[in-house]
Amino acid sequence: MYEKVMSLNQATDLIKDGMLLGIGGNGMHRTPTIFSMALTQKPVKELKICGTALGLAADILFATNQADTAYFGFFGLENEAGLAPGMRKAMEGAEPKARAIEGS
Repeated sequence: MYEKVMSLNQATDLIKDGMLLGIGGNGMHRTPTIFSMALTQKPVKELKICGTALGLAADILFATNQADTAYFGFFGLENEAGLAPGMRKAMEGAEPKARAIEGS
């Protein structure tokens, strides 16, 4: 049977420029934050992020300019910390590098 367990480094090595990443969790809870932190050590860019309630793990990728597009229902750090600062900075910049795509 195919082994599905791999190291964090092996998992981040699978990520390439422009990929669409589905990120689970809910805001600041049950998110793959350590994965996102490890991914910041890789030279990937133009990632697309998709999730129901994006939060800390996705915000890290926007703060490091590795992600440029988000598909989401909610993007924030819940009541504990407010709006996601990395995503907000990317979207409000003089030349925004990020964009949000609204659902239909």
